[in-house]
Amino acid sequence: MHVATIIPIARGIPFDMLTYYCPDALAPGTLVSIPFGKQLIIGIVVETTPLAEAKTLIKQASFALKKVKQVLGYLPFFAQAITALQITATHALAPVGAVAGSTIPQFLFEYMQGEKLSDLLATTDAKPKRYTESVIAATTLDRTDQYKRIIRSAFAADESVFFVAPTIRALTMWQERLEKGIQKHIVVLHSKTTKKALRSAFAQIKGSERPLLVFVTPGFFVVPRKDLGVVIAEDESSNLYRTNDRFAIDTRILIREFCTAAGLSLTWGDTIPRLETLKRLERDHFPRSYIPDKLHVVPVEHYRTILPSEVMDLIRHGQKKKYRLFVYTNRKGIAPLSRCADCSTIVTCPTCSLPVILRNRINKNGESERYFVCTHCGDTLPATHICTHCGSWNITPTMIGTESLHAEIASLVGAEHVVAVDDDITPDSATIETLIKEIQSKKFVVVVGTNKVLPYLKGIHYTLIPYIDRILSIPALSTTETVLRLVMECNEKSSEGVIVCTRNADFPLLKQLAGQKLNTIIGEELSLRQELGYPPFGLIVKISMTAPVAHIGAIRERVNEYFEGTDITPIPPRRISVGSMKILMTWIIKAPLSYIEDEGSDIMRFLDSLRFPYKIEQNPERF
Repeated sequence: MHVATIIPIARGIPFDMLTYYCPDALAPGTLVSIPFGKQLIIGIVVETTPLAEAKTLIKQASFALKKVKQVLGYLPFFAQAITALQITATHALAPVGAVAGSTIPQFLFEYMQGEKLSDLLATTDAKPKRYTESVIAATTLDRTDQYKRIIRSAFAADESVFFVAPTIRALTMWQERLEKGIQKHIVVLHSKTTKKALRSAFAQIKGSERPLLVFVTPGFFVVPRKDLGVVIAEDESSNLYRTNDRFAIDTRILIREFCTAAGLSLTWGDTIPRLETLKRLERDHFPRSYIPDKLHVVPVEHYRTILPSEVMDLIRHGQKKKYRLFVYTNRKGIAPLSRCADCSTIVTCPTCSLPVILRNRINKNGESERYFVCTHCGDTLPATHICTHCGSWNITPTMIGTESLHAEIASLVGAEHVVAVDDDITPDSATIETLIKEIQSKKFVVVVGTNKVLPYLKGIHYTLIPYIDRILSIPALSTTETVLRLVMECNEKSSEGVIVCTRNADFPLLKQLAGQKLNTIIGEELSLRQELGYPPFGLIVKISMTAPVAHIGAIRERVNEYFEGTDITPIPPRRISVGSMKILMTWIIKAPLSYIEDEGSDIMRFLDSLRFPYKIEQNPERF
């Protein structure tokens, strides 16, 4: 008889490890079915101890050990997956089971139980492998060529390749670029894959004697394949690698730690990867040829119209020459920010005090009308709202969205020549792809869109970025990276040129961009971060807590007392929704890189003692 320590693979279970007994010793990485309350869940065996050696543990336990219900089988690399899961859980301050539930597909276990095999995939005495890690910063075309070489080399060495992308759309696009000539050796796994297709995919993974190219999203990353040798992770900078739950688990950490434990070759890829990754791998110096060679920085005069006159002249010129143009904006709606033209007071939500967005809607009479809406809590204000400070009616938009740009450009060249793309107008990929096909059939068209349309763009002659100053003003750690990535992606998508309009041509970043000095920009950004103690030289931790209004004072007092001596900054609290009596409280901590590893457990115990829901994020995208 043996005592098994098991990681539960399920979300919502607040325990890292559970203990059960089993008749025989089980190897680390063995999958088992275990009772938990009134349900059966799946777990991974971490270790087993003979009963004689665990007598003290059993006597001191306040509960009776239950028996492992069923041994599902042993899968290749699951022993290494345990190490990766535990390290990722430490970084995310999350239960190991929550990390496992986010990266191991549940259907895998259903498939195993359906197969009724004690050993689904036989282990092999593979030669020890040495972990390697690299990063590719290049255009999509260049990355495609390099990925093809990596895949060919892996197949020649009888090794399978896992290709990871953060979204299904990105996965599909990369499959189209890489599948030529090897369609029979490709497997695709993501959340939209049907159960029938999943069963077929797992059967191919299990039975194929030839190396495979397996395309997966992060939620399907830990899938067994005994000859796995190479992992390629695309869109390295995407924030979608983080899970959308209270733990915000960064699956890039799991990918790296899994490859380290398993001795695999890991390659990150992106147009401009995160500076943390570039610095860690000592690749923060790009080749001289990797520059935005089509970029033109155009100074513009101060303007009170929606578009600068220089941009309107360029659009008219494009109409005359029959060019296809892309006008980029980082906002949807009509006006994401409005203010009083007399006293400069920002129009804010009466409930949560955040800035409101001006949008269009159809009223009960079937007529179009404008209104202000808070995207945080949903509260609304009429378009006739007056300034709360001076009572003026002179409310003007100061930041422009896709809808207002569409209307302005349509008044210049005609609505039939203008197409807008954002989350509201084109909510799914199929709609966007239909629009892109229509765009390619036209001689002259102006596409107005956000980041959402960039991966789909084809046949664009010029890209116009009329509001680069507003993008640079975003209070985020990654603002410089975001601007560089945007410029390089637009440079790749545009055959003739990228026009960046600014009212501050002497701004250092824009001057360096105009001179195509990417390495200088990155070097200065890293130096500034090192001076300030920002990532990758330090850690930013965001703590959020939701609590009733009556408890704000007590919580603030206890937090100030606990974090005394820590570089912590409180963010003004706000209501979570219209009419709610609950308040969202937020704190930002600047700390050394080892802060979570050293203090994380104590911080969680302290926050648990406050007895209100909380969330801890490391290096958040926004404050």
